Amino acid sequence: MGMYKRRKIAIGNLKRLVKDPAKVLFIHYSASKTFDDDYGNISPIITSIVIKSLDGAIDTQFAIHFEADKADITIDQIHDSYRDLELRILKAFNNFARRHQDYIWVHWNMKNIHFGFEAIKHRYEKIFEDSADYFEIPSNQKKDLQVIIEGMYGDHFVNGPDQLRSLLECNSNNTTDPNYLRAEDEAKQFENKNFEVVIKSIDTKVEFLKKATQRLCDKKLVIVNKNYYAIFIDVVNHPLFTFSGWAIGLIGLILAMVTLS
Repeated sequence: MGMYKRRKIAIGNLKRLVKDPAKVLFIHYSASKTFDDDYGNISPIITSIVIKSLDGAIDTQFAIHFEADKADITIDQIHDSYRDLELRILKAFNNFARRHQDYIWVHWNMKNIHFGFEAIKHRYEKIFEDSADYFEIPSNQKKDLQVIIEGMYGDHFVNGPDQLRSLLECNSNNTTDPNYLRAEDEAKQFENKNFEVVIKSIDTKVEFLKKATQRLCDKKLVIVNKNYYAIFIDVVNHPLFTFSGWAIGLIGLILAMVTLS
């Protein structure tokens, strides 16, 4: 697929996001291989999920330690209850998704069973004996912000292996948010029962996804590396270039009228 077509598709998806901000949700989650047994060893358990809406009306957090608090389970006892607590998270998330089935879900690289909606579904099916009631969000309602940005500016729009972190930094005066953790560090913090640290990291990521989308729509998102086509589009759409083109056209029109007279 050529750069022109990729950019056209990406812009189309972006426009769809801002069409109705109240119907746009942003999601990210954390997982951890915290068990030595078969329960969490093969597929990481879902430890926390954060969801926010573009209009700010929805700000929802699902987390194992929140469920433990509701059930009066202490930190010392929580390890023995991870299965039941994860079950509560997945059930609550599934109910939330069903209630918002006509919404657009914006995410960052949540694309497969290793990390993504498929991974959440897999955990649901693993824990529940009867998973027939699982609500699967339609694929056409999931929008990967990373793919949209790649379509507009190229695959290497920022430097570094963690593109989300790099994008956040270059849009924050090149400073690192202390709450932002890599996925593997979130898992370690969870294993050490530093639950608040994990949920703050996920919340930071989701909040930035929302801000990045808004800035992208306003053409204010800082992109370090742009492909040649994106640079060309930025130049021809620049106000100075537009004014120059208008001025040249006006001068040409005046000269033509003088010549004819």
